[in-house]
Amino acid sequence: MKAGRLLGLVGVHLRASRVSAAFAIVGVSVGVAFLCFFVGLGEGVRARVLNKIFPADQLEIEPRAVRIFGVEGTPGQPGLSEARVARVAQIPGVVRALGKQKSAFPAKLWGGRQLLGYDLHTEAFFDGLPAELLRGELAQTERVAASAVARGRRSAERCDVEEDCPAGARCLDGGCEDVAWAQRFDAATLHLRCGTDTECAAGLTCVRGRCAAASTLRSCQLDQGDHGACPEHQRCASHDGRATCEPIRCRLAAAADQRSLDPALARGKITTAGKGPSCIAGQCPTERPCPSRLYCAADDPDSREGTCEWPLPTVVNPLLLEVFNSDMAASLNLARVASPEILYGVRYHIAVGDSHFTQDAARARQQVKQAVVVGFSPKAPELGVALPLAFVQHNNARIRGQDAAASFDAVLVQVRSNEDVAGVIRAVESMGFSLSRRSRVARTFGTVVFLIYLALVLLSFVVLGVAAANITHTLAMLVHERRRELAVLRALGATTLDVALIVVLEGAVFGLGGGLLGIILAWAGARGVERFAADALRGMPLVPDQFFDFPPWLLPAALGVAIGFCVIGSIIPARRATRLDPATVLSQP
Repeated sequence: MKAGRLLGLVGVHLRASRVSAAFAIVGVSVGVAFLCFFVGLGEGVRARVLNKIFPADQLEIEPRAVRIFGVEGTPGQPGLSEARVARVAQIPGVVRALGKQKSAFPAKLWGGRQLLGYDLHTEAFFDGLPAELLRGELAQTERVAASAVARGRRSAERCDVEEDCPAGARCLDGGCEDVAWAQRFDAATLHLRCGTDTECAAGLTCVRGRCAAASTLRSCQLDQGDHGACPEHQRCASHDGRATCEPIRCRLAAAADQRSLDPALARGKITTAGKGPSCIAGQCPTERPCPSRLYCAADDPDSREGTCEWPLPTVVNPLLLEVFNSDMAASLNLARVASPEILYGVRYHIAVGDSHFTQDAARARQQVKQAVVVGFSPKAPELGVALPLAFVQHNNARIRGQDAAASFDAVLVQVRSNEDVAGVIRAVESMGFSLSRRSRVARTFGTVVFLIYLALVLLSFVVLGVAAANITHTLAMLVHERRRELAVLRALGATTLDVALIVVLEGAVFGLGGGLLGIILAWAGARGVERFAADALRGMPLVPDQFFDFPPWLLPAALGVAIGFCVIGSIIPARRATRLDPATVLSQP
């Protein structure tokens, strides 16, 4: 029988039994709706909540801890040296492995006047992270946070100094221009002050008051001064017949000015000799402040002398912003932070070596630094900030001794794909490592989410199985009711395959109709849940704007599953239809 004639007969049969067909389609649609709803919810929770906090392709490992009398420690375990980190990087499936180091020195921070109207004071905890680990992620986050509309508005603003521009922009040639904050997370802009080699981390020496490797000293031409080969925060100076770039010395009007964010006070006055457009006969005028965007960082809390430096680039965990919006903003009667974009470029102070609770470092080794928010990443500590690794290593060595900076505390491992995670974990465990608490929590959450997700998907298939059984019953009844019609078709020359195809195609139509209706119901249900959640969960941390993520493959997969179940449900009625004897059926009254 021709395909057109076959489809025409299917349409005639469905119109004749529209009530039964409607009930069958509704049953299928319920199962498909459950399937799409739960798959969309599972994918949304994993992408917008779980992976946002604990990226699935990243692990944090540390030396295996041993619990002795209730106290965890790593007795006899070698430190996490560069060599051990390199061994981890060679494991199959690992894209890269980079060490991180926690701050072992006391510190406190204060700031927030720009947003809150007054400063918040707290103890500070830092993780030192390598720039190459974060730069790509920070750039992506920054692109999302800064909309094209905001960038267009900024470029039209005029300015005379940096402070005339909004957060996230700088003053360049009289106009406000967006700053690529992700590029600021770089150890090259840091000034690691020292007095002796013992104050420097391993591999660095104290060269003219700062920790550096001899190979990194940048040569310059003295007659080009600040505007030659030296970066903005350094100037060209000659020592022992060699001209190299070194930090610009400056002086504050008063030691208390180092605790101010007012550029008129914090930038101080340049005191070093040099060459350049503002210098005469090698002497720079003392009324010249540190370059725009830099500040005068005093050598210690009681000193007026210091160096022109960039603010410390810091990265904040998005969880802190969520906690502020959900808890702190309401309790302090403050406005919620609508977008992380407004936090880019916000400055605050860090007092290195000072503490609210523990013993302070020697006064001569304390420093007050300005810091600036340059991005957001879940790799930053939940209750602290991330700083360039070199800064944390330097201050660990300077305040706690070189042994405190000799090895890493953990290794951050980026895995090629989710399928490689299990193999990488087995490999690092065989090397004497274990997952950190953070990664263990991530895997626990991931396992719980997956099991719930799997259980709900299985429930959807149970519903579809029930729908298939209902279709089997419905089609069996329809075959019984139309047995004389089917017998006539056989008598007129229709083959058993034609009869079977009629029944199977009717089941496929049930599946197609139920699948499309189920997808619509799932989408409508998801939108309804999101509207309800937006009101019911308002103010709770880590609540995404959207809970559901319907991947592109879900539509054809849902239709395929629906049609497949219905076709399977139609096989038994189709076989029954092919076994009808036309002579026997037509001879019956």
